[in-house]
Amino acid sequence: MTYPYNKEFIFTIFDDTDNATVSTIEPIYKLLNDLGIKTTKSVWVFDSNESNKFKGETLEDNKYLDFIHTLIKNGFEIALHNVKNFSSEREEIRKGFNTFFNKIGYYPKVHANHALNPDNIYWGSKRFVFPMNLIYRILYKRGYFGEEKNNRYFWGDIHKEYIKYTRNHTFNYINTFKRDPDMPYMIKKKSVYSNYWFTSSDASNVEKFIKITARKNIDRLVNERGICILYTHFASGFVNNGVVNNRVIKNLEYISSKNGLFIPVSKVLDYIIDHRIKESYLSYFKRLRLDFYYIFDRIMEKIIRDR
Repeated sequence: MTYPYNKEFIFTIFDDTDNATVSTIEPIYKLLNDLGIKTTKSVWVFDSNESNKFKGETLEDNKYLDFIHTLIKNGFEIALHNVKNFSSEREEIRKGFNTFFNKIGYYPKVHANHALNPDNIYWGSKRFVFPMNLIYRILYKRGYFGEEKNNRYFWGDIHKEYIKYTRNHTFNYINTFKRDPDMPYMIKKKSVYSNYWFTSSDASNVEKFIKITARKNIDRLVNERGICILYTHFASGFVNNGVVNNRVIKNLEYISSKNGLFIPVSKVLDYIIDHRIKESYLSYFKRLRLDFYYIFDRIMEKIIRDR
């Protein structure tokens, strides 16, 4: 793939909003803006009164909303991470989309399912093909119902209407496009209530982020003329006492010094669609390949962690 303005690679980030507050993430976004790296930040629309381990500010907080407006003004994209950090039924989800539009100025184009929300769409075992889906169903009993029409958590039609890109698998490799050259892809059995799905590179916390954005990996991304969509949580240790982790600063400065295109997630995926030869639904065997890589990466992570 060739890139505009004679760029050699693409790098962007999807920031999962778990535990995010202005104080925990504002410094990292200031750094990104100063470096010219424009990324995508997800949000929750509503506060949740239910007790769970995930906290964070929402669009109901005026200070946080002002911060989000600053991001929009500076060229960052705002995406959705479910309308709140716990279960939401259909009417609340519909209200959430309207509130998102009223407060942000547009409907979300990109979405990532949040943790164990029962309103997650095509989640849990439904992410995988046989036999991976069967194994997952045996090991994990929790259900997800976002695409089940007769369920109180159903919002598949809303998802289909507004969300163009939904995150699926993550891999421990800097060049996301090399792991998944078909993204963004469609899945025929899920096309009634979804559009495109995309893959990302796993940097879920600050340690993983530092490791995957090490110089040798960035050099590999440049040499492969690749595309990296990094999935992370900026509220997970990136900022301490108002200061960004020094190794994060150095890695991002190195990335920005390279001849890359640094644009938000939906613009990256739009660019891929606009410049590929044809579009098709992802076959069973290609989906099985993605499932295998995903499971393999999780197993290798556990082996390394348990050593």
